Amino acid sequence: MTESEEKVIICPPSRPHHAQSLIDHSIPEEPSLSISLQIMASVTLHLISTSSKNDFLSSVQQLPKPDRPLYLGNCQHWIHAPTLSVLALAGTGQKMQPWDYLLICKTKSQFDFDVPSALARSVKAHWAIATTIPDEQLDALESENKRRATLVVSPLPDGWSPSEHSGLDASDPPADLEASLALSSLPLGASKSSAPLGLKDFVKTFGTSHPGPIAMFNLLAYHPGQRPRYLEYIAAFGASIGSRYGGDPQFIGFGDCDWSSRESEGTQVADPKANGSSVWEDCALVWYPSIWHFGKMLDDPEYAGVDRMYKQGALRDNPLICCTEIQLEYGD
Repeated sequence: MTESEEKVIICPPSRPHHAQSLIDHSIPEEPSLSISLQIMASVTLHLISTSSKNDFLSSVQQLPKPDRPLYLGNCQHWIHAPTLSVLALAGTGQKMQPWDYLLICKTKSQFDFDVPSALARSVKAHWAIATTIPDEQLDALESENKRRATLVVSPLPDGWSPSEHSGLDASDPPADLEASLALSSLPLGASKSSAPLGLKDFVKTFGTSHPGPIAMFNLLAYHPGQRPRYLEYIAAFGASIGSRYGGDPQFIGFGDCDWSSRESEGTQVADPKANGSSVWEDCALVWYPSIWHFGKMLDDPEYAGVDRMYKQGALRDNPLICCTEIQLEYGD
């Protein structure tokens, strides 16, 4: 398959802007559907552990312009650790796989899991998921990044900042949600026999050293027939709670997913339009103004309502890894 492919997309009217590109990949049963032709680009998202961070970053800086990554970020912490593809994502040893970077690259062919050859010598461990995203998403990438850099977000309530975190400390998260401040997970590189780090503690410690923007790398697996429910969550999230706290999708790979460990796991690729069940059917990278905004969003009762209405019973697994973007300077 070539780098870009035309697809007929059936689009429901009047959806929130950022949720639209997600929903467009599904076939919802709604009246008055319009049909449009959309060009899709092949993209691979790589989790990378390096033998030398300096050598790896130096090699990235030397890449020719067409081969440069669409996104490069430091991997900070599993917010929600995976329960699927565990050996590939968490590692086979006694310690959690210490992922260093999330690298997102456009590829010339679909389902290309290879790291760019110029970077391979510095790669110690690697996992990848390949997908397709609309060309228009790539075309708008530079302007959208500039928009985010100047985005003015409403200030958080008192008690949700590095200098004053009483609101975070007092938060009493519900235990029944798919995502909440009650989550805990082992740090990257930590012993698998060690105690997990609570999300509230991570927000406090990491948010003090890094009060700026973050991005959440999402992997999504659904229970059979439940993918359409998650589409409803995306629409509800974008229209209310997500936009309130600055949640903004940077990359959305919805459908057409394959991943590097699939064959060794003995898993088949699902057909999303047939509501099939597989492992990783969708993936995304969602930007937030800070880890504090992400934490306060999870604390908001409206988020709990959306979670219970659309996510519970729909998700088989939804691991999240927190990343911070790296701004490299290139020679030209």
